[in-house]
Amino acid sequence: MSKSFRVANLEVGPGEKKRGSIPVLNLADGSNVSLPLVVVNGTGTGPTLYLGAAIHGDEVNGIAILARALAQVDPTKLGGRIVCVPVQHPLALQSDHRLPVSQFLKSPLDQVPHDAWTCFPGDKNGNVAQIFAAAIFSLIRECDYALDIHTPTRGGRYVPISILPHTSTGPAAVRAHQMAEDMGSGWIMKGDKGMYVADGILCVEACKANVPCFTFEIGEGGRLEEECVATGARCVSNVLKSLGMIDGERELPAKTYKMRDFLGIRANHGGLLVPVAKLGDEVRTNDLLCRVINVFGDEVQVVKAPQDGLIVRTTTMGSVSQGERVTTLGLL
Repeated sequence: MSKSFRVANLEVGPGEKKRGSIPVLNLADGSNVSLPLVVVNGTGTGPTLYLGAAIHGDEVNGIAILARALAQVDPTKLGGRIVCVPVQHPLALQSDHRLPVSQFLKSPLDQVPHDAWTCFPGDKNGNVAQIFAAAIFSLIRECDYALDIHTPTRGGRYVPISILPHTSTGPAAVRAHQMAEDMGSGWIMKGDKGMYVADGILCVEACKANVPCFTFEIGEGGRLEEECVATGARCVSNVLKSLGMIDGERELPAKTYKMRDFLGIRANHGGLLVPVAKLGDEVRTNDLLCRVINVFGDEVQVVKAPQDGLIVRTTTMGSVSQGERVTTLGLL
């Protein structure tokens, strides 16, 4: 039988689910910004799992995914504990933007580093992004596992993809790899370069602190999408099942793609974007991906696959400027 479990000022008894908040930041008008908190304390033994979403304010799919996944958890049948922060940056959510725009516009240089996701383990005496990162990381350190849910920025759409920290991060990264396999997203990126494996990223620093964690991307920023919510909730439930926290068979895809790198493909000309290949397609070298036409209707670029790969991210915007991304391949 488990014991009462305390997170911040929230005391949760065995078999209980409670909601609360953690004060983080005081604004110029004296109002306080807090992290919303859900804690589920099971009746059986098991690990403590941290679940977080919306560290970028346009990542609303993640909020709904965690709400649905937790709604399906019966605290009286749970083994272990869940610590959930459904909105990891409330100021950014208020702005409906990746960043807390009001703070950034007020003093851009003072907001560097500006993205809390890249600021871990954070600094409680730092700027806005660092203060939020420090508050989140104080929770993650007390957990056995963690999962960080994202979407790309507006105008881009991902397949449901588990993106792993590099194994050089430490033993916890190896355990995170197994957790990603068990999640059953159908798409796994195991790369050794780029922003997802850089120092300061939430999952990278969590693994350094011996808390297995990876980044899960799904859907598109700024949109609430039922299909993505259902898929994401299934994936979170698979993690709970794989950790022995809830009963049931995992629901796994028929096939899982394991990739080694991202290849972003950018426009050479500005104009209207006409997609051809679809999200999730397998493409071969020289397959047609999309076209760019100018405002007069002339075709100014034909974009073909530079090598074999999988379309893991598409651009959903109707227009692009030179240098903007039109699609991203996952390389096997």
